[in-house]
Amino acid sequence: MEEQEPSYTPASFEKRVAAWIGIGYMLMLIALITYTIATARTLPGTAPLLVVPVGIGVPFIAVHRQRQGTAPGGLVGTILICLVCLVAVVLGLWLGVPALIANVTTPL
Repeated sequence: MEEQEPSYTPASFEKRVAAWIGIGYMLMLIALITYTIATARTLPGTAPLLVVPVGIGVPFIAVHRQRQGTAPGGLVGTILICLVCLVAVVLGLWLGVPALIANVTTPL
């Protein structure tokens, strides 16, 4: 008798997008911790940047679900989700990048 090896099942598209979002957050966290340790200063006002990774990843999931025919709210819901994410990314960058630049360029 031959033994059956467990078959490989790749992760779903949503799980892969979530993993990339997590990688984005981990890179941001590593940069924040490294900066704080190196300079003994925090980066106030940069919290809006935390919305950027999820604001970029969620539209990919929404469009994928729309193409699969499983999107909640149909095409209108997908468009609304994408617009909300676009606004969130723009606002996150608009509010967070100037604070980041101001904190980094301030002399010790």
